[in-house]
Amino acid sequence: MIRNRQYKLLYTVMIAGFFVGCRQADKSNIEKYLQESEDLSVEKVEDVLIRYTDSAETKATILAPLMIRYPNKDEPYTEMPKGLFATFYDANGKVDSKLSAAYGINYEDKKLIKLTDSVRVVNVKGEELKSEELYWDQTGKKIYTNKFVRIVRNGETLRGDGFESNESFTKYRILRPAGPVSVQDNLLESNEEVQ
Repeated sequence: MIRNRQYKLLYTVMIAGFFVGCRQADKSNIEKYLQESEDLSVEKVEDVLIRYTDSAETKATILAPLMIRYPNKDEPYTEMPKGLFATFYDANGKVDSKLSAAYGINYEDKKLIKLTDSVRVVNVKGEELKSEELYWDQTGKKIYTNKFVRIVRNGETLRGDGFESNESFTKYRILRPAGPVSVQDNLLESNEEVQ
């Protein structure tokens, strides 16, 4: 009889200890979860217009139907899963170039935007760049890619792998050109004769 009471008491202490331990573990897990939730809260905004300025002058605008911001402590970023349309402006406020893509992601701390899927850039001369991937380095004020690009200008098409340009897509180069390229012969003066 005494043994049964001791066993019952021992079982009761063990069960109570188990529940107290579980409550402590649950409480610490809940606190940890709440802390992580605050750090990883997601912000969604529809029909967004963002203006990039320098010395109170608008340098670019971005329109996006949906932006989702992930304020991760290590690397916060903003995703544009439904695409975006950007317009770049010169020092006089005139449109320099236009850019569109079906998907974009902005790495905020790096000031780097990665564009993928149907990327298209058109400059003031009407030259058009198409690629499946393009990066916009806001600090370096350039756009670039290591992927295949196609540029249509003055009725001809240039192709190649890799590309870099200024933001306005007026000074650019294809890193590894491919295919035929027509070159105008402007070496002779109009009054010189060919011998």
